[in-house]
Amino acid sequence: MKLSHLAALTRVDLAGDGEVEIHGVADPAHPRPGALLYVADPRRVSDADRSEAAALLVGADAPPTAKPALRAANPRAAFARVLAAFAPPPVDAGIHPTAVVAPDAQIGSNVVLGAHVAIGPGVVVGSDSRILAGTVVGAGTRIGTECLVHPNVTIYPHSVLGDRVIIHSGVVIGSDGFGYAFEEGTHLKIPHTGRVVIEDDVEIGANTTVDRGTIGDTRIGRGTKIDNLVQIAHNVVIGAGCLIVAQSGVAGSSRIGAGVILAAQAGVADHQTVGDAARVLGRGGVTRAIPPGAIVSGFPARDHHEELRTMAVARRLPELLKRVAALEALLVERGVLPPRSG
Repeated sequence: MKLSHLAALTRVDLAGDGEVEIHGVADPAHPRPGALLYVADPRRVSDADRSEAAALLVGADAPPTAKPALRAANPRAAFARVLAAFAPPPVDAGIHPTAVVAPDAQIGSNVVLGAHVAIGPGVVVGSDSRILAGTVVGAGTRIGTECLVHPNVTIYPHSVLGDRVIIHSGVVIGSDGFGYAFEEGTHLKIPHTGRVVIEDDVEIGANTTVDRGTIGDTRIGRGTKIDNLVQIAHNVVIGAGCLIVAQSGVAGSSRIGAGVILAAQAGVADHQTVGDAARVLGRGGVTRAIPPGAIVSGFPARDHHEELRTMAVARRLPELLKRVAALEALLVERGVLPPRSG
C-alpha cells in the first residue's frame, strides 16, 4: 500500500515521498524495512528516523524527519486506523452446517454463523454481523448490523444489541441480577424479567457479565467500551462514551453518566450516581454521589487531591508515633502525665 493511500485512509497529512510502499506496521522495538513505525514519544523521533523503517507516524508537532512521515494531530487515533487498514480480512463465511437456527429467526444478508452457534426463536440478526463458534443467542434477542460476537458468548433471551457492537469471548449478557428477599431464614429469589439493552458501537471485553434488569432495562450507552472481567449489575444505566477498565464492578440500579472513566478495580455501590465526565481512579470505591467532572480515588472515594494528602500523612504515621511516644515519655518523666498502667 502506498504511503499516500494510507494518508488518505487515515485522514492525516503526508510529509515526503508518498510513493513509498508500506507492507505493514512495525513493533517499535523491532523496526523493519517496508514497515511504518509509530512514534508516540516526540523525543524518540530522531532514533526512529535512523531505523530501517520505511516511514514514520508522528504527531503533528514532532520534529522534521528525513523519512517520509504521516503527521497526525491525534497520532494514536491515526495508529488505530493504520492497524485497521492492515488487519487481515475475516475468514468466516456463511452459516456453518452445525449451526442451529430457529425456523422463525430472521437472519440478514451476509451474516456469518459459526460452528455450533444456537439461534433461538424470534431472534433477529442484522446484515453483515458475525456470530462465531459456540455462541448461544436466546429467544427474542435482536442483534443489529455489522456486529461481531466472538466464540462462546451467551446472550440470554430478549436482549438487544445495536449496530457495530463487539462482544468478546466468555461474555454473558442478560443473566439474572443478584436479588433475593429474606424470609423465614431463607433467601427467596426475585425473578428478573427486564432486559439488557446495548447501544451502537459498544465493545465488551472477555468474561464480562451484564445482568438483566429486575423489571426495567440494564442499559449500556452508545460508544461505551468495557474491558475484561467487569461486572455490571441489574438495572444499571451507563451513559455514552464511557471507559470501564478491567475488574471494575457497578452494583445494582446505579447511574453512570456520559464520558465517565472507571479505572481498574473501581467499584460503585448500589443506587449511586457518577456524574458526566467524572473519573474514578484505580481501586476507588464509590459510596456516595460523585458530581460531574470530579476526579476521585480511595475508599470511600473522595477528591483525588484530598486522598493524596491523606496518603502522604499515612506514610508518616510510624515516624509520628515514635515522636508521640518520645513526648509522652518526657511528660511522664516530668510528672505531667502518670505512667501508663500495664
